Amino acid sequence: MRTPGCLIVRSTNLVLSDPTHTARGQVAICEGTVAADPTGCGHHPRVLEVNDELVGPGLVDLHLHGARGHDFTESDPAAWHHILDTHLRAGTTTVLATLASTTAVATAAALATAADLLAGEDAPTLAGVQLEGPCLAPDQRGAHDLTHLRSPAQLLAELTPLPSALRMVTLAPELPESDTVISYLVDHGVRVSVGHSQATPAQLQTARNRGATHLAHLWSGQSALTRPGVHRIPGLLEASLASDEFSAELIADGHHLPAELLTIALRCLGPDRLCLVSDATAGMGLQPGHTFRTGAATGRVHDGYATTTTANSLCGSIVALSDTLGRMRALTGASIGEVLTMATATPAKVLGRYPWIGTLLPGARANLTIWNADLTLRSVVLDGRLVVDDAGSPR
Repeated sequence: MRTPGCLIVRSTNLVLSDPTHTARGQVAICEGTVAADPTGCGHHPRVLEVNDELVGPGLVDLHLHGARGHDFTESDPAAWHHILDTHLRAGTTTVLATLASTTAVATAAALATAADLLAGEDAPTLAGVQLEGPCLAPDQRGAHDLTHLRSPAQLLAELTPLPSALRMVTLAPELPESDTVISYLVDHGVRVSVGHSQATPAQLQTARNRGATHLAHLWSGQSALTRPGVHRIPGLLEASLASDEFSAELIADGHHLPAELLTIALRCLGPDRLCLVSDATAGMGLQPGHTFRTGAATGRVHDGYATTTTANSLCGSIVALSDTLGRMRALTGASIGEVLTMATATPAKVLGRYPWIGTLLPGARANLTIWNADLTLRSVVLDGRLVVDDAGSPR
């Protein structure tokens, strides 16, 4: 891991911690940490003048599978570095590596790779692992391979003892024995996300009572309103939007959801509970027509999006998290501060890492993003060191 740097970033447009907290001045960094006093660093920090460009925290992506032909279910550390470096250059300074449903052997191998990387401190953007599956509702599995879905009892056996790199599990809480798994995970400090599920509002509430706190990608893999008779029965989607307690994810890649649904989600949950995620796959960076693996499933790249090879479902996205901020703002009318919060402070809180990440307040880790007025990324700072300039070239 590179030695943390010292830097002073001066701008007239700083987004420090939340949608309403903007300032004019500078961010002082000493040895990789945001400092309260710019004169307190005795290491002769470099000064970076960015004028009126927007300066915000580094992006935090809770749901990211891969990039440029590589998937986190690979156990080769080189593949993980390739994915992490690709997304770092696109502004993502904290990654929750997400493993789609695959074999128990492949999952265990990937978790072991993550543990080694975290222990070795040579993957500074890696925050841990999320399992998306294998305990998912078959009818809401999306791109997940049906043959690799498993029961909560099977997953519990696979996660005993608990892998050290595991931070979150997405599951369908209506499956038999899911309550036991939720309690086990929560008791061991692992966050539980509800997704790819047919859960009723009552089943969602039971999961919440057991300790589930998060909802995977709204509208993707969620049961919705039905009317079997004269009465309307809410699905998981309606229960998600009506919730006062859950945080939730949104994929604003321009293909998963139209403007109306993005707007509904923002109005219902607000930027303090809504997280922008990329759901980026190995298809990111590949040309249309190329195929790729995500977990045990195979996807195909199209012009701006990806589907399963049968073309009956979207297969994650092929964009970085930074690419979604401008779209979210344009399609919903959200402020710049709000979209940045949804990609920084809010997911950092979901991970339990705020205010260490997701903010530029004193004491935070010095991960920064610098943006042009149209929310195109200009520069990236990791641990106080400028790693990408406005041409996209590593420093």
